[in-house]
Amino acid sequence: MLTRRRALFTFTGSVFLLSGCRLPGVLTGVEKTRDATDMQADVKRFIERRNAALRSRDEQAWLADVDTSNAALMASQKLHFANLRKFKWETLQLSSGPGSGPLAAEPQRHTKTLPQNVDGFKVRMLSKMAGVDEASSASDFIYLFTMMNGRYTLIDVGPDTDNYRATYDSPWELTPLTVAKRGDVVLATDGSVPDFDTYVKVATRASAEVRRDWLGNPAPSGFALFLTRRPASYKKWFGAGTPSWSEGVEIPLHGATTDKIDVTGHYVGSRVVVNMEIAIKADNPLGVMKHEITHAISTAVQPIDIELSPVSGAAGTGLSLSAPRWAVEGFARYIENRGTPAAGDRWVIRDGLAKGLLRADLPNNEHFYDDKYRSFNYSLGWSLFQFIAEAKGHATALKVYVELVSRASFGNMQGSDALFDALYRLKLQRDAFVTTRSSLFWQQWTAFLHRM
Repeated sequence: MLTRRRALFTFTGSVFLLSGCRLPGVLTGVEKTRDATDMQADVKRFIERRNAALRSRDEQAWLADVDTSNAALMASQKLHFANLRKFKWETLQLSSGPGSGPLAAEPQRHTKTLPQNVDGFKVRMLSKMAGVDEASSASDFIYLFTMMNGRYTLIDVGPDTDNYRATYDSPWELTPLTVAKRGDVVLATDGSVPDFDTYVKVATRASAEVRRDWLGNPAPSGFALFLTRRPASYKKWFGAGTPSWSEGVEIPLHGATTDKIDVTGHYVGSRVVVNMEIAIKADNPLGVMKHEITHAISTAVQPIDIELSPVSGAAGTGLSLSAPRWAVEGFARYIENRGTPAAGDRWVIRDGLAKGLLRADLPNNEHFYDDKYRSFNYSLGWSLFQFIAEAKGHATALKVYVELVSRASFGNMQGSDALFDALYRLKLQRDAFVTTRSSLFWQQWTAFLHRM
């Protein structure tokens, strides 16, 4: 399943400093803070010390000036640092986050009530996973500081979820991970998946099969997959808010070089999360991984999608420039099924036709994942690429897909209009403007559906 994270409100302009309530016996040694210039200088030095700790892999340096009386915070910071050391990073560094501080101070993950004189600052972590990402992406945090015993001390941390182009709730922040790398695949699990080594092999095979069928088109250097059988983790990881009915989700990564939305550029990588509880029960881990890796490999040719998917509960932005979901999900299902009879999808098509689920046009993005039509929509998208492959060969089916997703369409052009436009550009259709009633392709494809 392809998803886009939900957009939350972005704070702009100045933010007033608030103070919380002080409880007796909490954070002894808290002292009055200084002016904003002194605060920012202290935060800068704190960030510099943390970057040095990342480079030297020194946990004690990472934990310096963290409130030692906050056991939950200390445990979280140790966990985060230990997990980061399990991956190979080409870039991993902290910087002052977007916007000027200090921010309104509110409790984050590891405190319930704040003392007086607490300062909040945005801190950004830039990361580029070696052998996987093409450029750096960002995760934003809120760090809370106060003066304790003469030192500006970190007393709480939480994710900044305001910027939908930055990831948050990365698995390495939340749970102990086991990490393995084989070939072009990095795999991590939270310990809930049995026989992890077996699935490392499955993921490597899935990557090889997807690359084989990708026929040399531009592709990422590698893929990062995160496996879990825990529903809460599957929903939470990378801030995707993933629905429980799905088997996997791919989260595309925006480049962190600018705060502006770049509608012409491509993603800089992706993260795949696999719902192993469903995949194992369905005896289909290979298919699920192929499906999600197909989404991941597509980021190399797909412009940045500025439509926000209703799957993740996205708030509207007034913009709808996105690859047609029927093409994105349908082609991933097609690659997933390559070399199999696809009996399940053929049955879904037959059942859907009998129930009258075939509409006058291809499903639009807004309602693609609606409960009533979801299974049929996936299979319908699969059938279109399967039809092209049987009639013209796999290479042609791939060309149609790349043509569709490399030119994102506006919301009113995501159905058959997008398909007919792609067919015309590839000289697979004679006329530039046709309708579903006048299109020979449409007639032949719908006849193919009724022969299943």
